[in-house]
Amino acid sequence: MIPRACDVLIVGGGPGGLVAAREISRANPSLDVLLIERDRAIGAPVRCGEGVATAGISEFLDPRGASWVSRHITKMIIWAPDGTEVLAAEGDVGYVLDRSRFEPELAAEAGREGAEICVGTEATGLRRAGDGWEVSVRGLGGEQTIRARLVIAADGVEGMVARWAGLDTRVPAREMESCAQYLVAGIDFDPDALYLHYGNEVAPGGYAWVFPKGIGVANVGLGILALKADGRPARQYLDAYIDRYFPTGVKTGYTVGGVIVHTTIKRTVADGLLVCGDAAHMVNPVSGAGIVNAMKAGRLAAHVAADALAKGDTSAARMQRYHDEWMALLGDDHVRFHRLKEVFVKFDDDFLNALAQTINKVPREQRSLRRVLTSALVHHPTLFPAVAKYFL
Repeated sequence: MIPRACDVLIVGGGPGGLVAAREISRANPSLDVLLIERDRAIGAPVRCGEGVATAGISEFLDPRGASWVSRHITKMIIWAPDGTEVLAAEGDVGYVLDRSRFEPELAAEAGREGAEICVGTEATGLRRAGDGWEVSVRGLGGEQTIRARLVIAADGVEGMVARWAGLDTRVPAREMESCAQYLVAGIDFDPDALYLHYGNEVAPGGYAWVFPKGIGVANVGLGILALKADGRPARQYLDAYIDRYFPTGVKTGYTVGGVIVHTTIKRTVADGLLVCGDAAHMVNPVSGAGIVNAMKAGRLAAHVAADALAKGDTSAARMQRYHDEWMALLGDDHVRFHRLKEVFVKFDDDFLNALAQTINKVPREQRSLRRVLTSALVHHPTLFPAVAKYFL
């Protein structure tokens, strides 16, 4: 079989890969851009809570009235282990997406810009060939080889492309959360609020969430650190959680997966290759949020790739700019968030309950980060190491 050739091959059809395809095709329409996705449908299966902040998503698509939005969120509520409720944010907080529609919309935009998208096509190997790469793929048409001048690896948590290229993507066991989520109907909650529930009995090392999809319908899930979970899987914790807090709920679907709560890998570039999104561990270590992060990385990767191809230099040295700009954009913040997470996971439920009560003593209209931290430090001096690690 004659190898298929392209200028840019993007492996992975999640938000990061799709934005990369759209942006690089938009930047230089003459480039032959091919995106391959292992699954047989863009946007499925859904492996996350689907929540995004308004500011982040609005950089890429207008969410107002969009068909790919399930719910506009105007409040974020945190539950302490004992049920103490803290209103953490109010106003235009964010959106819960319908990713079965959201990603196809991104794919359609990429296609309109000239990118080609092939679903049901899995990368099975990678090797350097001259100034580019040869990628072995398996799809509905059988085995094939794709030659690309440049590869963008956006193949997610389980991605292998970066590893095949010689980059270190290993994750310490303590930095991997096991997650489970049900789509639950027939439950009672504020449909305009996003809920986060902390507690070692609820979700050791992580938290549970309720992300509204509509009236009485929500993504209810949780993530746990396996090393703190006494041998029980995430789904067992989730079943117990729903039985306790949403006993009338009807489970209409579920998904399981992993979330990396580490910092960005040390090297995100190689000769002719860039890594973005979950594949590069570009996830907020505190919240586990990764959708908008991946999109920002995909956009940055596209611009760096287009410039490198235009200059005829796709060396790692030239593309190091991508890594440096990502770290300045969000990567350095994630390092600080990681320090904060490492301290907070050591606190017990009694401390978290007391902290929630302290925050509630701060008037809602005055709950700036500075005011909350100051009040928390005054009443809970053991927080000082966590705050110091965040700022240093």
